[in-house]
Amino acid sequence: MMRRSLGIGLRICLVAASATSISCLPNKDDGKKGENTEKTIAVSVGAIEVRTVERLREVVGNLKGWDELTLGAKRGGRISKVRHDMGDRVKPGELMIELEPVDADLAVEQSKRRLDADLAKIGLKAMPDRGFDIDKVPTVVQARVSLDRARLNLGRERALVGKGSGTVQDYQNAENDEQAALAAYDAARLTAESSLASALASKVALDVAEQARRDLVTITPEPSKILPGLTKDVSFAVTRRAVSEGQMVREGDALFDLVIENPLRLWCNVPEVYASEIRLGQDVRVAVLSHPGRIFGGKVSRINPSVDPVSRTFQVEAAVPNDDGALRPGGFAKVGIVTAASSEAITVPRAALVEFAGVTKLYLIDENKRARSIPVERGIEGDRWVEVIGEVPRTGNVAIDGASSLAEGTLVTVIQPLDESKESEGATAAPKSSTAPAAESR
Repeated sequence: MMRRSLGIGLRICLVAASATSISCLPNKDDGKKGENTEKTIAVSVGAIEVRTVERLREVVGNLKGWDELTLGAKRGGRISKVRHDMGDRVKPGELMIELEPVDADLAVEQSKRRLDADLAKIGLKAMPDRGFDIDKVPTVVQARVSLDRARLNLGRERALVGKGSGTVQDYQNAENDEQAALAAYDAARLTAESSLASALASKVALDVAEQARRDLVTITPEPSKILPGLTKDVSFAVTRRAVSEGQMVREGDALFDLVIENPLRLWCNVPEVYASEIRLGQDVRVAVLSHPGRIFGGKVSRINPSVDPVSRTFQVEAAVPNDDGALRPGGFAKVGIVTAASSEAITVPRAALVEFAGVTKLYLIDENKRARSIPVERGIEGDRWVEVIGEVPRTGNVAIDGASSLAEGTLVTVIQPLDESKESEGATAAPKSSTAPAAESR
């Protein structure tokens, strides 16, 4: 039993000695515990820039013709000629429709003959001027001569009676002749005035018949004033033809739909909150889907003084020149109203913005090559740049490529961005590392 106890004790001592000797061995990893093992992320950077920009209030609107009208028939009848069709451009005063003129021509001829007959009654071949003296009518002149002769005879008989040489009977006969001549003169004047009035009525009837004849020809209207922003002669575009040759039309029936397409009216509804910023004459930028990348100019021409109580918006109208016909009436447009022509904005490359969970931020690279997160809001956007609103310095560099992998305080290595021209040619060269910040990627 004693030997067994000694053996166990001896083994315990050996194990303890081995543990002591192992603990005394030198540790090979002790020299690496003090070294830096922080992860570094490679990014390319772009510069923060201060730009002069236009401040816009962006809305949507509809393009409309400066004037849109339906050309109607002034007279009824059968259409003999249709001069234009949908898509044609026509000038003011241009012939559009002709009706058969036979009946109208007969009515004009009948009115002419009636006028000639009325003029012949008073011895005239043409309508006299407004200040015409009725005593120049031949029948009136004849009655006037007879009256003068009767008065002369009456005076002679009165003188003979006064001298006792004449008879009372002759005097009374002369007096009766003078009264008859006076009555004949007055009747001649009344007849001449009646005939002249009848001639005037016939002339008016002739004018009406001739106007009805002219109304058989339908022409485009003439605008009453010069349109704003117009650099070419005004013209109409035919948007619809409603009739055909040989068709019977009544007075007032629609013939054509016309529109003035240069300039155009732009109607848009602006939120009430911007009412103090919108003024007459401000520049307008217009973009349409049919011409991507192209911006059309215009100017605010009218502002509705009242606000719609339902939508809480007010209507703004702008005149948009359309010399080349690129814009179409009725089209949808995105509109930017320039409320400030020159304003400073802090901008960064568009790729510098990181958006996650509704939060937009960028990473500023400080002098220690560490990323500093700055929450921002988007402002005006341009070609590859965007305005940022927030606590952003006016100078500095922000992360672009690799920004989505950064966190607050991350250590970065700045690399040069890939050459876009080489990428488009299929180049696969690896980016070079650099310790200096790269310029903004354009």
